[in-house]
Amino acid sequence: MGLWDWALEVYARQPVAAACLHLQDAHGQNVPYLLWAAWMAREGRSADLKDAAGLMRRWDAEIGAPLRGVRRALKAPRPPVDDAAKEALRDAIKAVELRGERLLMESLEALSAPSGATVSVLDGLVAAAAASGDPPRRAALEKLASALEKPFG
Repeated sequence: MGLWDWALEVYARQPVAAACLHLQDAHGQNVPYLLWAAWMAREGRSADLKDAAGLMRRWDAEIGAPLRGVRRALKAPRPPVDDAAKEALRDAIKAVELRGERLLMESLEALSAPSGATVSVLDGLVAAAAASGDPPRRAALEKLASALEKPFG
């Protein structure tokens, strides 16, 4: 299964979404990058993590974080701006943000070597987080790994 389809499937599970958002908001991590690392571990793929982390950091600084910031800024009331019009703009930005995440994931997937020996999801997440230069506490990555390893049902 390709990265994007897999990511949509696992992110729909509440423990995965909650763990991802915690890593993003409390630890400054990039969710598409972490999901890519977990997918690579499960698929037995490899990539140059420093190159991937560099791509992710540039993308997040220039595109991902600014879009997220605008979307979040539009959450609060902004009188006299019409609430319905504001929400429509917020929804449009959310759609662009999601498209940006997909483009980042497709770019990361393109860096991935073909399947080989799998590694644990936690090991993949730890290695990717270390390559990003600012790894979160291991416990936060363990929560995400645990949520990702639960069977679908």
